[in-house]
This record gives sequence, structure tokens and C-alpha cells, in this order.
Amino acid sequence: EVENPGRALPRAMFGAIVISMVAYVGPLFVAIGATDSTPQDWIDGYLATAAGSIGGEWLEAWVIFAAAIANVSLFQAELSADAYQLMGMADRGFVPKIFSTRSRFGTPTYALILGVAVIIAMGNFDLDNLIEMLNLNYAISLLMEYASFVKLRVSKPDVHRPFKIPLGTAGCVALLSLPVIATIVVIFLASRRTLVFAVFVNTTGFLFYGLKIMSKDARCFHCFCGYSKLRTAEEDIPEVAVEIR
Repeated sequence: EVENPGRALPRAMFGAIVISMVAYVGPLFVAIGATDSTPQDWIDGYLATAAGSIGGEWLEAWVIFAAAIANVSLFQAELSADAYQLMGMADRGFVPKIFSTRSRFGTPTYALILGVAVIIAMGNFDLDNLIEMLNLNYAISLLMEYASFVKLRVSKPDVHRPFKIPLGTAGCVALLSLPVIATIVVIFLASRRTLVFAVFVNTTGFLFYGLKIMSKDARCFHCFCGYSKLRTAEEDIPEVAVEIR
């Protein structure tokens, strides 16, 4: 979906980092410098309170309104991204083929419906537990991405890459060492309930994938997931690999 990923993606990531830093750090510095707040004052929602003490009720209301719009935008972006990821998995035969169904507008209808259903089901859970579960599973996925990145560097060094990190394999390993250590620390800080949830979810995924790969008869999976042929890990690597990490 990107015409020139080697040029567009690095610029987009750099621009997103700059915009995010300005959007977070700028208002924070103003609120700290223009108020007599203490560290104990900085609880949830205090930025709006600080805005009210600086500019009046209209500025406080505007900050709350902007925060609401930002949260809705993040929700829509995450829901859409997850739906397209699920659709891609359905196209490759990893999940039921119904999730690859698109509407007349090209949107993955059933993938969006599943995402909304999961959100509604988890809406009754404690928010702190949900955040912890999300962060732990995200940390595990990051470790898998780091491992895949290094493996492709070793096993497919000559594959054309529209964008390539200008480091050798050892340099890439060194570059990833600190993120890997930080990610492992996050995993060990999780509660027992979160660890059990993560083990259950990831083990289920590994078992399903292993069953699919080891099955001698692919037709049972073709009926369920719409895949005509089971491919090995080497065959599953596209000829053109894009490294953006």
C-alpha cells in the first residue's frame, strides 16, 4: 500500500517521533513552568486542571475536548490496524477465511466486527489489568519481531530491501540489545494472572500453527482457513523483504 517504502516509511517514522515529542513535551513544560504544582498534583486529568489555572475555564474545556478527540482517533486507528492485520492473516490462511471478506468499500467487515466484539467483552474488566495484559503480549510480539529481524539478516542477507538499516548483523544485535533487555524486564514485572493469560494465548497460537504445519492433509485447513497449500517457513518469506526496524 506504500509506493516507495524505502523513502516514505523512514520519513513518516521520523516525522511521527518529532510530532509526538512536541505534542507531549511542549504542553508539559508549559504546565510545569506556569503553575506551582508539586509532583503529587500530577494525577490523571491534572493537565486539564493546569490549563484551567493558566487560561481559564475555556482552555480547560478545550484540553478535555482535545483529549477526547485524540482518544477516539487512537481507538479508530488501532481498531482499523488490527482488522487489517486479521484480514492479512486470513489471506495467508492462519485464521478462518471469513475474516478476509471485504465490504464494497474494501474494508474487512468481519474483522472489524470481531474487534468491536472483543472490545465490548473486555469493557467490563479492570482497566489496569487490561493495560498490563496488553503490554505483556505486546512485549512478547516485540521479542518475536526482533528475532525475526536478526534471522532474516542471517538467512537472507542478499534479499533486496527497499530500506536497510546501515549496520551489519553484529551491529543490529548490539542495537537491539537494550530494547530486548527492557522488554524482558517488563515481562518479569507482570503479575501472575497476566503471565497465565499470556502463556495461554501464545501457547494456543503456537499449537494451532504447529498443527497446521505438521498436518499431512492440508484440505482440512483449506476448508477452515482457505489455504490451498501449507508452506514451510522458508517458502513463506517473500522475495522482497522490507526492513523498517
